[in-house]
Amino acid sequence: MPPGVYTLAELRVLGKQRRVCPNFLARQMVKYANVVVYSYQQYLLDPKVANIVPRKMQECVVVFDEAHNIDNVCIQTLSISICKKTQEGLAFLSRRHKN
Repeated sequence: MPPGVYTLAELRVLGKQRRVCPNFLARQMVKYANVVVYSYQQYLLDPKVANIVPRKMQECVVVFDEAHNIDNVCIQTLSISICKKTQEGLAFLSRRHKN
């Protein structure tokens, strides 16, 4: 892949030409990039996703745009939602386990 700046649309075209998934292509090319722009909300702060970031990217400077939202993003990323029915089921099991 020639050096340059690639948009999502360009990655799609390149992926189609080479018969490669554009997402896979982008993830592979991150290893060779000098600059990567992506959403910290969806990638950098989510531990499940951050583990796939190459070691090279873990040793770089990170600039957070819209950093005033970062505390809420961290809370959301590390939180879970449990529906009422699940809560009731867990409470029932907990009571049953105590007896």
